[in-house]
Amino acid sequence: MKKRWTAALLALMLTAALLPGTAHAAPTDRSAGSRLTGTDLAVYQTLRTEAAKIANGTRTGTTIRIPKQSALSWSLEELGIKEGSGEDVLKKLEDKFNQSVHMNAIFYALLADCPYELYWIDSQFTWGYSSVRQGGWVSIEDLTVYLQAAPSYRGSDSSTVSAARVSEAKKATDNAKAIVAKYKDRSDYEKLIAYREEICRLTSYDVDTYESDAPYGDPWQLVYVFDGDPDTNVVCEGYAKAFKYLCDLSDFTGDVTCYTVSGTMGGGGHMWNVVRMGDGRNYLVDVTNCDSGMIGADDKLFLAGGTSGDSGRTCVVSKGQCRAVYTYRESQQELFTDGYLVISEEDYVDRPPVTITVAPPSDGAEVPTITVEPPSTTPPEGTGIGSAPAFTDVAADAYYVDYVAWAVEQGITNGTTKTTFSPGQDCTQAQILTFLWRAARRPEAEGQLTIPEVAEAYRAAILWADSMGMIDQAEFDPNQACTRADAVQYIWCAFERPSAQASAFTDVPSDAPYAQAVGWALERGVTTGDTEVTFNPGGICSRAQIAAFLYRAYH
Repeated sequence: MKKRWTAALLALMLTAALLPGTAHAAPTDRSAGSRLTGTDLAVYQTLRTEAAKIANGTRTGTTIRIPKQSALSWSLEELGIKEGSGEDVLKKLEDKFNQSVHMNAIFYALLADCPYELYWIDSQFTWGYSSVRQGGWVSIEDLTVYLQAAPSYRGSDSSTVSAARVSEAKKATDNAKAIVAKYKDRSDYEKLIAYREEICRLTSYDVDTYESDAPYGDPWQLVYVFDGDPDTNVVCEGYAKAFKYLCDLSDFTGDVTCYTVSGTMGGGGHMWNVVRMGDGRNYLVDVTNCDSGMIGADDKLFLAGGTSGDSGRTCVVSKGQCRAVYTYRESQQELFTDGYLVISEEDYVDRPPVTITVAPPSDGAEVPTITVEPPSTTPPEGTGIGSAPAFTDVAADAYYVDYVAWAVEQGITNGTTKTTFSPGQDCTQAQILTFLWRAARRPEAEGQLTIPEVAEAYRAAILWADSMGMIDQAEFDPNQACTRADAVQYIWCAFERPSAQASAFTDVPSDAPYAQAVGWALERGVTTGDTEVTFNPGGICSRAQIAAFLYRAYH
């Protein structure tokens, strides 16, 4: 005789920061869904398929039944129950179900991968199941997920959607596809710029929704971006989902993947994007704060690099007066990759393909033309970055390759040999002062050098630094490694000590001799903190890092 129990519904309240992802396509190998396995993946795929039907108007009911899963059947022994013991089978079954089906992970993956399929959804999910016992076995049956429709999309109740509202919302997707078609012949980098500009043209930040208790709905979705109505605006979630959706619809030449992530920015709840570019690195994209009047306008927070801390959970982006601290929610850990999506230390720099014409062969055959795709895509006009020298230890995709090229082109530094730059080698005190002296166009300084055994190549630079009050000859050691505090202080002095606010870093005392230099370096974008709250003034600088500091200081 079969015995049947009905388990209580298990409710999961999710925050309003829904996470979007791939639309209209099966998960890519970098989607959140692709990281699921077994029953989790089966449940994810069913929910995603049915949610797409709702979004497309071919289904109105939002209650989704999952097909029976053979893996959700256990013997009494596996449940830890002895026959006839009278133990609570339901409690044991619930524990086993929670060990076998990770509903939280499934929902976070859906929210991360489905900005289009879930535009109609409210912020609450529940699920329930029945169980059947037959002989010594107990099975889960009728696993059902209850997805509530947002108030603005509801039909007769919260478990149905309005066909008329869905039909109206679908028109917005046609506008999104038209944008993608408009820029289909652009480079990957140009497409991303165009998408940012189009979104910021089409919508504005919805301050009223942010400051009110409005029910969850369209201001958090991509529909209000693409509906053609200038009076409908969105909060950060809408910006991020719209950008992700355009990327998902695009055919990129390179290996480009757009993620939508959530957490906090400066302590407040926020959603933004992370884009993996063809160079294999992740860059931060905050379209919300690139809009007019926002702190990152127009592109300070677009394909930006930053300083990561807390095992990649936190990223600090600093561009002159714009300084933003991003922290992922804990739910983002392991969602797309092992750990968190770590952001590149440097901003993305676009490099177009290089065309090489080979010398004609002696037999008069046609001259071949070879197009080489670089690892990452020419810096913007006016940056002054030149061609990288042929150093065998400077990788073409290293973050510092352009900074080294600029420094060599400007005569500020050169290699440690004809073919090597030694980017990871500690930069000495004598070296950084020599770099600064060359950047200042080798000024002559009066005085006498009393430091013994200084290499001839460094003598004029150290004498100049002494005349500028940068060093005390009695205590100066030219061969000592240059610290982060030394570097910013030397550069600050070379710029004639401009006034600046002392930083709020916990390891930079306000009375430290380098405190104002650190504050200035942050304001100018020369460098950032080692973490959100520390600067690490005693950290040793490499030659590559000094090249980066100098480039940023002079641009």
